[in-house]
Amino acid sequence: MKFELHQDLKRLAELAFHRVEACGDLISKFHKLPQKSKAHPLYPLMENVRLWLLSPLSLWPVDFIGVGNYILKCIRESKKTDPQMTLLFSFLKKTPTAREQLAIGSHELQVRTGSYETHISALQKFKYKEEILTANPLFKAEWNAIKAKFNVDKYRDPKGIIRRRMVQERGFRLPGWECNWKNEKSRFDTVFNAFCHRWILYGMEGDKPLLQKLSINVMPLGTMIFIPRYWSFDRKRDLKWGAITKLHRSRGVHRQGEKLGSGEVERIKEAFKAQALWQQSKTAGLKGDRRKDWVIRKMGWRPENDFSKFRRLLKLAAQFTTAA
Repeated sequence: MKFELHQDLKRLAELAFHRVEACGDLISKFHKLPQKSKAHPLYPLMENVRLWLLSPLSLWPVDFIGVGNYILKCIRESKKTDPQMTLLFSFLKKTPTAREQLAIGSHELQVRTGSYETHISALQKFKYKEEILTANPLFKAEWNAIKAKFNVDKYRDPKGIIRRRMVQERGFRLPGWECNWKNEKSRFDTVFNAFCHRWILYGMEGDKPLLQKLSINVMPLGTMIFIPRYWSFDRKRDLKWGAITKLHRSRGVHRQGEKLGSGEVERIKEAFKAQALWQQSKTAGLKGDRRKDWVIRKMGWRPENDFSKFRRLLKLAAQFTTAA
């Protein structure tokens, strides 16, 4: 048990974003559970949480720390299985593959410091824009005006950085978007976000502007390419598409195209039909050759059709309908 805990903590230390500090305590508590805890119905879910905790943060679809702490509490207090929690994990059984974790974990180690050199070619565009901005007397005057009106040190993080509000997809807004002018923090946030919008920043580090970069970021649902509005984008020269494609395909993406796509869709639909008929034949109590003959007839195939084709369709359908 001590060895397994040591290995898990070592794994967390290899990941970006202070993972030992964030997840180490929960991982330790899991490994220190008494042997009898393994008989608890929620224990397998906690094992699943452990695998997610050891994966890159960019891949997390939910807060596994909060979920894990709840499950751990239930196990310790011998509480019954929560049906809603079981439903949750019916969607989360498929943990990231080793290939995916290796690629995304390596990417996180780079982007945590704002480094995108692996995927971006035209870095001089950012460099020149940053140099001009830093030298701009109007920018300096406006930042000094903010410092004269607010005690900005109150809003810095431990690294001395003040970040603008995070933005969401489309027109959605995170909680905290609303402006309450009676509240000093809300006033500062509103003013600072307007300042960042004006100069295209994601924050300030001391008196240094953190200019928004062309960036490639992995999210649980896909890969996001962000182009700042000041950037004169050249799709052929600005990005290293080979590196981006490799990163994206680590998620298990298969080759697609118009002809390949339409043919593949029809084959998958046929596979779903075969799967449904196979289940119906089982429910009807059919077995052996009678079962095979029945499903082949229902598929609209000729009786002499090779059953191996049907078997391949069942295998294909399982790839989409069977949880890993």
